[in-house]
Amino acid sequence: MARALISVSNDGFTYLSLNGATSRYSDAGQALAYLGDYARETETSVSVTIDEGNRGVEVLIDESGKVAPSQAAPTPDRSPAEVTAAGASAAPAAIRTQTPSALDYAPADEGNAASGGEEYPQGTPFSGPVAVTAPATRRPRRERKPAKQRRPLRLKKITVPGLVLIGLAILMIGAFVIPNIVPDQSAEAPQSISTEEQANPHSDVAVAGTDAVVPGFAASPKWESKVAASASVTASDRGVLVVDDEKLEVLDSKTGDVRYSGQVSQPPTFAVDTVIDGRRALLWQVGNSAEALFDGEDTPTNYRLPDNARISSAGTSVLVKSGNKLSTFGSDGLVDVPTPASGMTPMAIENDQLYSADYDGPVRATNIKTGEERDIGLEAPADNLQIIKWISAGHGKVITLWGEQGASTNSGHRIQLVVHSLEDGAILSTVTTTTDIVGEMSWVRGQGGDRAYIGPYLFDMKSGLLLMDASRADIHLSEPRGTIVPCTIGSDASCLLAGSTAYRTKTRLLAVTESGTTAIVDGPDSKIRAYDRKPGTPSS
Repeated sequence: MARALISVSNDGFTYLSLNGATSRYSDAGQALAYLGDYARETETSVSVTIDEGNRGVEVLIDESGKVAPSQAAPTPDRSPAEVTAAGASAAPAAIRTQTPSALDYAPADEGNAASGGEEYPQGTPFSGPVAVTAPATRRPRRERKPAKQRRPLRLKKITVPGLVLIGLAILMIGAFVIPNIVPDQSAEAPQSISTEEQANPHSDVAVAGTDAVVPGFAASPKWESKVAASASVTASDRGVLVVDDEKLEVLDSKTGDVRYSGQVSQPPTFAVDTVIDGRRALLWQVGNSAEALFDGEDTPTNYRLPDNARISSAGTSVLVKSGNKLSTFGSDGLVDVPTPASGMTPMAIENDQLYSADYDGPVRATNIKTGEERDIGLEAPADNLQIIKWISAGHGKVITLWGEQGASTNSGHRIQLVVHSLEDGAILSTVTTTTDIVGEMSWVRGQGGDRAYIGPYLFDMKSGLLLMDASRADIHLSEPRGTIVPCTIGSDASCLLAGSTAYRTKTRLLAVTESGTTAIVDGPDSKIRAYDRKPGTPSS
């Protein structure tokens, strides 16, 4: 049996101590809800002391997550939320609360996976799901409230079909959970910082107009292809995916020719460039099946997925989860992947390695063919800091938030956003920021794997270095296409960020392919066009 303490401090927040670690919640209902999840996931009962100054109340959470007073007559099984909402007589009045609208550690909503705020681990969006859009303006606030993911604006038609590629950040949050628990290693309060204070020198970003369809690319297309006005379109190095009602086509990114044409019973819910047994392929999911179109082939390979499968593209290969079972795609079908040890969360697969991690590290690499394991310790940015949140992993990088004891993802404290090498755990870059800016934000890795951003911070994914801090510029980033980043200026003016210049344009850029030499655009006349980069124009 585990023991936990819930206490209310003078700052009005509720603190949960469990297994020698402390985490902060806005009320006792959230803390109890987490303990209910913890009990179910670990199949361990939890004895809970609810402390209110000079008196305490004991409750017991059993292995199924049900709560009852531990020193009272038996009561009907109730969930933590039900006990809290009912204002059980055993609980001190000061910490009773209404049923929370959502649990901190609930499984990710597959229709809203890119909306932000998901717990670790998470995948990455795929290239081309939206037009040139970005979040609405979010002004700095002094209040220490949970940061909200800015919702992208919708301009004209969306690309690939509704939820298709917006849902690629779906991962293993249901059965494998990493809570934001901070190890209790320091009695000192973390350093607070106002949202309006600047933690890093902001980058100079010029704003300019442009007559070019895509800055740095030719004015005339090298190929174009007509698509239905109602079609949803996305693009990548592996192909241009066009879905119109029940018809699905894949166009060759280099020529615009149709590589494959087929029927689908419903819109795809997932599509991604991936590597399967060393071969590159475009993979898409429809219901409980998936198809992979390998480079050089014109007929896709079909896969049957397990019931209730979740798919993650966090790594260069795709990770499939169904219950506690993990698998990945092979040339001839799904291949079983070793399940991590208890307490380890699966993050990503690449180069035949499954990467997992526990609450505070290290990262464990498991060869999915031989079972050989090795641990990768993450270099700490400072001696007094510890991980407060895992944000993402894959494509050779690990992204985490570090803070002092007591900091959490919404506490308003100064923290470190750290990019580590997935090879040896060495720090590649650090950004001094605040929980208000990035605490609840998603790591968005762009098409082609060249760029990634979180909040106002844009990174080079090859080196892991920070390229731009736009936190004081009125420019908001969207999913990168190669080295070009769709964005908005102010609240709704569309732009493309190339280098350090944001060009005002209405161009709907789908992808930058062939090592940055070709830009693929969804035109307003329902034509897909590809443009070559101008000679002498750098690709980054």
